[in-house]
Amino acid sequence: MSRSNRPPQVLFSYMDRPYTILFVEDEVALRELVMHLLSEEGFVVLTAADGHEALRILAERHVDVLFTDIVMPGISGFQLASQAKLMRPNIKVLYVTGHAQTATGGNDPRHGKLLPKPLRPALLVWEINTLLEGAN
Repeated sequence: MSRSNRPPQVLFSYMDRPYTILFVEDEVALRELVMHLLSEEGFVVLTAADGHEALRILAERHVDVLFTDIVMPGISGFQLASQAKLMRPNIKVLYVTGHAQTATGGNDPRHGKLLPKPLRPALLVWEINTLLEGAN
């Protein structure tokens, strides 16, 4: 079955609802692409253009995975994740950056997994599913 014809693989959390991912990215095109990709995989996808918008969403909505760019105007992805963990201690974190050589924290388990840009869709879905499998 082709990718466009197959039904999405809907993953459910312990509360019998699809997992929710908050994707924080200042590049509009990438934000829309990832939102479409993850929605096709059955996730509920929320998006934010920066860390401040993401914190507002986190205050109002349940989020299972924070998927954030590291280098953004205002709050960095690492700062955002630290604040998100204070608000929601069980949130899973995944980072993306086009500046892998300059990002600190990389694949340090205290910070979360780091994916390089350009994103590979299959790898992104695999990494998210791996994070969520560890949550159950």
